[in-house]
Order: sequence, then structure tokens, then C-alpha cells
Amino acid sequence: MRAQGFENPLDFSQLPVDVRAALRHYDERVSDHLRRARDAVIPGPWKNHRALPKIFLTHLDKAFGVYDESLRFVLSHLHRSGWTVTCAPGCHYCCTQLPSGLTGVEILYLYHGAFRAGVLDRMFRRSMERMEMWGEICRWDRENPANLSIGLRTAERLGRYHTLDVPCPFLHAGLCSFYRQRPLACRIHFSLSPPHWCRPDHFQYAHAVRFNVEPSSQVMDDLQRLDESLELNLSDLLVCGFVECTVNVMAFRPIRWLENPH
Repeated sequence: MRAQGFENPLDFSQLPVDVRAALRHYDERVSDHLRRARDAVIPGPWKNHRALPKIFLTHLDKAFGVYDESLRFVLSHLHRSGWTVTCAPGCHYCCTQLPSGLTGVEILYLYHGAFRAGVLDRMFRRSMERMEMWGEICRWDRENPANLSIGLRTAERLGRYHTLDVPCPFLHAGLCSFYRQRPLACRIHFSLSPPHWCRPDHFQYAHAVRFNVEPSSQVMDDLQRLDESLELNLSDLLVCGFVECTVNVMAFRPIRWLENPH
């Protein structure tokens, strides 16, 4: 999920020394849990039976929980510095974007949430519908080529998808059905403008001030290593990756959580 509207008004490289030190400490805690989750993976049971030790899930839960703590810490610092983040429960105008840049383990974590809630089939159908819409955008783009780099072409496609104003397949009554398992792209996106300005059809949309609190390279590297340990090779687009995970990796089966893997 890329920043939209005005340029990011917040220069995070200029944060006070003590704030940056605290954020590094949060990063270290997140990375520690991700490494512990990776160390818990036993290749045979995972590859043959899609089974993982329960301690894997414990560390994954803790990693994302600590990451949320770090975001709350950043937002509290911004509030003390005079910035007002307007995002609040029930505000879902940015949830018509198609999150990108996801790692496979984030998608697997979301899959676990959908299966545990008993709504996997419904989420799969909705994701298929959104994936078809994305496919139409890509086909139109190929038939009407522009002289753009791959990155700019993808950004343009994502922007066109956002203008469709189609809610995220995991959104229900204005709330995320799997808020605990939501990917980083959904966690890091904030607005300083009135919430309704984030609606793509709002006349002030182009002037809304939004920003992302990007994950550190340390956290992203550990997520990638966790992907590699699970041999996940999924699309980094939310709905495409979710469909691939459901069909190609899990075959609609639950993850088997092992109490004592040894």
C-alpha cells in the first residue's frame, strides 16, 4: 500500500534520538519472535502434512503484537508533536485499496484467521471476485500500453483498482474480519485528513494527507527468511496471494498445530 495524496509530511529520519532508540528496541523484539518462529519450523511435517508447532503461532502472534505496540508508540509521539491521526475504528475508506508488498507468511497468517473463523470458503470466493477485477485492469493495461517502468505501471494499476471503490473481501460492516491477522500494509497506513477525504470519489481525495510507517529492513528481512523456511512463493498482492495460498499451498485444509512436534 503506497502513500497517496500529498507527499509524506513526516520525516521519520528526524525523530528524536530517544524515539529512534525505542523503535530499534521494538524492531529487535519483533525480529526475535520472527526468528524464533522460523527456528520452530520442522520441514518434514510442514511439507508433507502442513503441520507446524503451536509455538510457531505463539511467536507470530507476539511479533505482530509487538509491531502494533511500536505503531502506537509512534502515533503517541506524533500526537505530542501536534499531529492528529484521524484513523479510528469504523473508518474503512482506505480498505478499497489492494494492499501490495505482502510476504507469504502474512498471507498464511490471514489464511489461518479465515479458516479458524469458519469463513474460508466465503473469503476465497470474494478474493476470486477481486482477483478477476484486478485481471481486467491488467488486461486493459496490456492492450493500452504506456511507456512506464514496471514500478510505475503497477502503481497506476493499483490506483485504478482503488477508484473501483470495491471493499476489501475481508471487510464486514465497516470492520476488518481478521484484524488481528491483518497484513503490515494495512497496519502501517494512516491519515491526517478527515476520514471521508480518503474516499476515492471524494472531491478532496487528491488533497488528503496520508502516510505509511514503513517496516524496518530488519523486520522485512526476517519476514522474508521466514517465507523461505516455509518455501512460500506467493503473489505479494493480497487477494492474489490469498487465492494462491488457499489452493496451491493449503488446498483448503487447516494448518495442523502440533502440541509436541518431537
